[in-house]
Amino acid sequence: MKEDFIYFDHASTSPLSLDVLEIINSANLNYWGNVSATYKFGIDCSTELESIRNNIAFILNSNSEDIIFTSGSSESISLVFNKLSDNFKPENIVISEVEHQATIISSNILKKRGWEIIEWEVNNKGIVDLYKLENYLNPKTKLISIIWGQSEIGSLQPIQFIGKKCRENNILFHVDATQIISNGIFNWKELNCDLLSLSAHKFGGPKGIGILLTNEKSRSFLRNSDISLTHEYSIRQGTQSLPLIFGMYQALKNISGLITFSNYDAVFRNNKVIFLKAYLLELFKDNKYVEITGSIKNRLPNHLSFILFNKNHCPIKAYKIVNFMSDNNIAISSGSSCSSSNNNPSYVLTKLGLENNKLFSNIRLSFGEQNSIDQLDKFYNLLLECIQKF
Repeated sequence: MKEDFIYFDHASTSPLSLDVLEIINSANLNYWGNVSATYKFGIDCSTELESIRNNIAFILNSNSEDIIFTSGSSESISLVFNKLSDNFKPENIVISEVEHQATIISSNILKKRGWEIIEWEVNNKGIVDLYKLENYLNPKTKLISIIWGQSEIGSLQPIQFIGKKCRENNILFHVDATQIISNGIFNWKELNCDLLSLSAHKFGGPKGIGILLTNEKSRSFLRNSDISLTHEYSIRQGTQSLPLIFGMYQALKNISGLITFSNYDAVFRNNKVIFLKAYLLELFKDNKYVEITGSIKNRLPNHLSFILFNKNHCPIKAYKIVNFMSDNNIAISSGSSCSSSNNNPSYVLTKLGLENNKLFSNIRLSFGEQNSIDQLDKFYNLLLECIQKF
């Protein structure tokens, strides 16, 4: 990697922290055994696994049995939907119109099994219409699944309020928090949800490991009835990767700040990435060629997305800007890495009601602690060139 390489795509994946790499390497040397083995080395590995589970539970203010280790958010989401289908007769599931593809795919599978999938409408900022919530709070709704921070446009959903209503109506509530935790640690016992999905590689940890947070209510349907399945409280198959779990734990320890709530809105502690976003917004303030997508107020702290227009005020295709920045050693994206490589218009921008000529033009920047003002200045100057060039 070149020394002058600038990375503004942390929503896609984050660089592995050096201390995380060190602990993974150490665990690969010292704790590579199978945690289910009954001889001393296996028992030692199992003891370490449960010690880390307890330590992560302490960080998130959860019970140790709440933590189910998975390969990441996509598996966690698939697990929730499949187990729901296995344990309940087909009724209703509510998701937002701007969910991640993992949720959409899992929903479509259940739709083929006879479930009704209801898409909760969003406004032009990508936030669900809370006035519609009462329509879904009925006995037919078995699950509401909502993405907390939308990866393409950064908008935050009011999960605390939704969760409160779900609990009052005995409806399971799942939160896709994949983009959230890099911005601060949350208190699991204060969140009004039954299930929550995380991926370690979004917050400086390794790929291939994540967490499904549960509670006693949700574990009752997640648990496999096959008594031969003993991994992860009989919920998830497969030998646990202790080195990756070590790495995820270290990455969690590196996260600073606590996410709190005020009138059900998430409040993030001021930090460097919030300052960087504010700095770029200030540069954009008087630029008539920039149109912000998503919400400004209720937005991921490390995220900014926009559409750039050329000098004739026509939207510039995102791929042109992405490629131009890449040629200048800057990594940005046009949205979710899981969907930006296809040739279809952004389904998220479509749900916002944007005109057809803007649907291929969204640019996303997502910041990390290693980013700087100088890097943003370089990016912005190149962006001004794009306005003239394209």
